[in-house]
Amino acid sequence: MPGKWSGLKKRVVLDIGTSAVRLCEMAKVKGSLQVTKYIQREYNSDPGLEEAARNEQRLKALREVLKEGKVRKGKVILGVPGQSVFTRCRTLPPVPEYKVNQIVRYEIQQQIPFGLDQIALDYQLLGQTETGGFDVMMAAIKVDVVDKYLEILKPLKYGVGVVDVQPLAAYNWLKHTGQFGDKGDCVALIDIGATTTDIVIERGNQFRFTRPLNLGGNDITKALAEAFNMDFVSAEKIKRERCFAPTEDPERDGKAGEVVGRVMQRLVGEITRSFSYFRSLPGGGQVNRLFITGGGAALKNMIPYLTRQLGMTVALANPAANCDIGAGAATLREQAVQASTALGMALRSVEKVSLDINLIPPRILEVARRKEQALYWVLSMFALVLIFASLIPAAANQNKLVKERIEDLKRGIRAYDPELVQRIRPRSSVPQSGLKRQLDVRQQHLQRLEGQLGVLDRARRQRRFWLDEIAFLNEARPTNKSIWFSSLESTFFGGQGDQQQQDQDDDDGGRRMRMVGGGAGGGARTTPGFTGIQPRGGIGVRAGMMGGDGQQAESAVDRSPVRIPNGFIVQGLAESDEAIKEFVENLELSARQLPNGSYISAEKVLFSEGSGQRVAMDTLYDASKAAGGESKTAIQPGASYLITFTIEVKFRRTQDRPNPEIQAREGGQA
Repeated sequence: MPGKWSGLKKRVVLDIGTSAVRLCEMAKVKGSLQVTKYIQREYNSDPGLEEAARNEQRLKALREVLKEGKVRKGKVILGVPGQSVFTRCRTLPPVPEYKVNQIVRYEIQQQIPFGLDQIALDYQLLGQTETGGFDVMMAAIKVDVVDKYLEILKPLKYGVGVVDVQPLAAYNWLKHTGQFGDKGDCVALIDIGATTTDIVIERGNQFRFTRPLNLGGNDITKALAEAFNMDFVSAEKIKRERCFAPTEDPERDGKAGEVVGRVMQRLVGEITRSFSYFRSLPGGGQVNRLFITGGGAALKNMIPYLTRQLGMTVALANPAANCDIGAGAATLREQAVQASTALGMALRSVEKVSLDINLIPPRILEVARRKEQALYWVLSMFALVLIFASLIPAAANQNKLVKERIEDLKRGIRAYDPELVQRIRPRSSVPQSGLKRQLDVRQQHLQRLEGQLGVLDRARRQRRFWLDEIAFLNEARPTNKSIWFSSLESTFFGGQGDQQQQDQDDDDGGRRMRMVGGGAGGGARTTPGFTGIQPRGGIGVRAGMMGGDGQQAESAVDRSPVRIPNGFIVQGLAESDEAIKEFVENLELSARQLPNGSYISAEKVLFSEGSGQRVAMDTLYDASKAAGGESKTAIQPGASYLITFTIEVKFRRTQDRPNPEIQAREGGQA
């Protein structure tokens, strides 16, 4: 969360890339930042290598870097590639800040098909909107992906303190050095690595967007190796020493320029599509400046080529600008174009960064928390020992102080209740004050009121809005036949026990509920108004008069459970019997898929042909007539008419699509 991991001291910063390993250390010297160590070791990044061979070369490079840097064992700031991280920017409604974490977890759970126990997540508050909401950047990664990087550190016996995101770390560093400027322009950073290219966009001096592209410098190397029939290492050497981005002069570019140009065209196309997508987002805009960094940015003629292809100002980022470089980091000047990520991760160990994201796995956080608790327990026990040791010499004087305190308490009790002091006897049970009994009566009354409030609150929380059910009914209407709804009323389908209880409630309350359906399986009842609230029954209160001694003469709360509606009573008009029949069949055989992947369908459809009556056409314009099933206008012979209908539908929700044949058979049996 914001600021949680800022200011970490004595951290080993390791940027483990696809083709190189970098170690970086940063410190504050006389009030300013100084890069005290920067070491880089490259290794063979040939995609054709076996995974075991690649891991061995990477581990060898790590050992050499740590040995040369003379680094003590400790916690590591590690970076993971942007392509492994889910990132989104969202604008949240005005809510208290402490609820942001809950909303972020819900948003990420809706976007990622994994449980929250399988991912590591974090978020950053970017700013506050004019309406009081929050602009939030959310990040999440699967724990298994982080574990693959932690496996690299196991042979070295290093623990992890922070898991940063590589493109966000590069953004933090260039933002710190002021290369994005302060004019509020829409500026993009293109970090061209060996296997991926990351895009980071800032607009209005605020982070807005990031996206990884599955293209990098290795794609150019592979294309050269295939075109000239050579191995990967030789092609990489030729790329660095002799190749350049196309100049649009075929004679000068030659075959190598043509090969490089095909890969660069793919990269430019992906960048252009990403910029177009950003323009379509809320808060997006037209990118007007571009910085490039990373090993791929070192390709000759890259700046003129991208300027010509993208039609905007393109500049090479200079991570070594505006920072003090110590003697142990002299190589940084030569390798600065590749150092943005490592410098950004090192920055968070000495200063607060713009995007303070930490995707450390939850289990590691839990272990650290338990160790911290164990330390607190040890310190607490030590403090208790010191306290008891100090109490022993004072035990003699304590008895005298206790007796004096008892007398003071008796004087206070006498002022409160003189009779209570007379009933206090040594070694006897504590007498009870009459005022205490009155207080107990008041507390019991308060508990009864809280119980009533709890029932009402449960009814409020269990309400539902029926949008999915209404959409399902609407989609089941016949396609080519006219049918209209005049009223929709929620209802409860229950078992035999619910039916008997409801009959008793009807007798007690004097209000008769209408019974629809039937059979041993139970029918449906409808309650007008707010379902579940009745004068006596669902939530009933009987209150008596208060006695003179403060006791309530009679008070009772009926704690019958609130019935939750699970169906609709649909009343309407149709042009013909066939339209009603088709509507009933559609209800029985159709299902609607919801956004979360589940389905809503009709578990039971009850319809009686006797409920249909012929009414005049003008009933269509008076819903009260249609609901009552009567029309004041007589139907003339040969005139057009409509047919009323009443259908009861019990809904169900399932994870899988229900079998239409089984559903139709169940509906026929009902």
